[in-house]
Amino acid sequence: MPILSVALNHQHIADIPFTSSANVFKLLAMSEHTRVRSACQGKGTCGLCLVRIDQGRTGELTQYEHRRLSAGQIAQGIRLACQIRLFDHASVTLINPLAIDALDNLTVHSPLAANARYAAAVDLGSTQLRISLWDSVHRRRIAGYCGFNPQAYYGTDILNRLNAAATDKAAGTAMSELIQDTVESVLTEWADTNQLSITEILLVGNTAMLVLLANKHVEQLLQPAYWTQAIDCSLDFSTLGQTQIPISVVQPVAGFVGSDLLVGLLAVGLAQSEGSALFVDFGTNTEMALWHRNKLWITSVPGGPAFEGCGISCGVAAEQGAISHVNYDAATGEFRGELIGTVNDTSEIKGLCGSGLCDVMACLLASGQLKKNGRFVQADSELEIELVNLNYRVTVKKQDIDIFQRAKAATGAGISKLIGIAGATSADLTRLCIAGSFGRFLNIPQAQAIGLLPDCAPERVELCGNTALMGCEQLLSSSNRDEQLNELKRCVEIVNLSQVDGYEDVFVDNLYLQPMLLA
Repeated sequence: MPILSVALNHQHIADIPFTSSANVFKLLAMSEHTRVRSACQGKGTCGLCLVRIDQGRTGELTQYEHRRLSAGQIAQGIRLACQIRLFDHASVTLINPLAIDALDNLTVHSPLAANARYAAAVDLGSTQLRISLWDSVHRRRIAGYCGFNPQAYYGTDILNRLNAAATDKAAGTAMSELIQDTVESVLTEWADTNQLSITEILLVGNTAMLVLLANKHVEQLLQPAYWTQAIDCSLDFSTLGQTQIPISVVQPVAGFVGSDLLVGLLAVGLAQSEGSALFVDFGTNTEMALWHRNKLWITSVPGGPAFEGCGISCGVAAEQGAISHVNYDAATGEFRGELIGTVNDTSEIKGLCGSGLCDVMACLLASGQLKKNGRFVQADSELEIELVNLNYRVTVKKQDIDIFQRAKAATGAGISKLIGIAGATSADLTRLCIAGSFGRFLNIPQAQAIGLLPDCAPERVELCGNTALMGCEQLLSSSNRDEQLNELKRCVEIVNLSQVDGYEDVFVDNLYLQPMLLA
């Protein structure tokens, strides 16, 4: 029987037997350790399921591969797994694996206290799952976990997962169990290793992730009528698996306004700001809130997964080996990059995460290689940039810029309209709070130069990190968490941008890579 040999980071990880004429993507999907990322479930349109053919006979490149792969990738033998059929023994190396291991380890960082009360805060994001072990008495984080959301096998974007759950009951159940099993595994390791008891689990997330966890009302999120309505995401189970730890969910505000945003506003104290304050949590679904004259004006835009590195030919999540910053030296004409973590050699550099891609857009403009309309100055379909200090070349394709422009335009138009509807101006902003892993690494001046953020004095900009997890932790230590949440909800005014006149025009204006135009 033919064998597909699989390697990752120069290490052999699996041998997968198959019959004749087998699809590589489907073979790799047979084991959680060999799966590759995909936003299209093997249709060839997303360009994420990258592998390198090390040995074996395969067919010719397909039209999808010619569109999605750069000339450099093709020269290296890189293919899309979903487009390869095997007929005999072969060897491949995973280029873009769907990692399910922790990005941060499970080590307990702080000494345990005798009179502590331990609880778990969970931030269920579309791309990443974050968990913290929280000492509710001493109000401190004891340990942290960050891993990829295992639901990504059903699609890196929210819509694919919702459609899968709505059309296939087994897929919906599987996605719910994937999250439960991962959380249970993490908490069991903490509890067993450190001989401690965890008293409760509190979970927050965007509404789509919450309905997938609850495995109900999925079809409502596929209907625009429910986007501004409250959706019941309560769980039909009161404890988590074999651990029997009580678990509860902070309910979302509406279909497109999740509880991750709500607790994030608590974490940064947006409603206690002097003057007006803007909060933006970048992601597949970018949520934003404006505090102005004792009201919280909240909206959301479908930014797509570009800010999280998905759907971009050179893109990866903000993880070890990702390029998080890129700068251009006008004097020397050189590009330089900065990595998240460290690598042993250039083969371990994975590509650009969202903040790195943002920097590249700004640097290409500054170097005169990119026009404000997103077109290359030279009539090319792709452009290779050498990061001299990393000895690494990044290839940016025209389609990457298009995807980023649309995500940026949606965000810019959302901010512009939200400020205008609330009757505020950019000059009113005393705080600009940027949340999420994308915001953690963002170069503010370069983001402002291409219009991703409004023009705001640097001292007013706050890179807040994972506010959802921090807000969830605060609630675990609160004696009146329901009152805190209800008080905040009473200030909320939801804005549905699909019903706002002129949004499309402002969206088009914000497609240009230039400082943000506020309506």
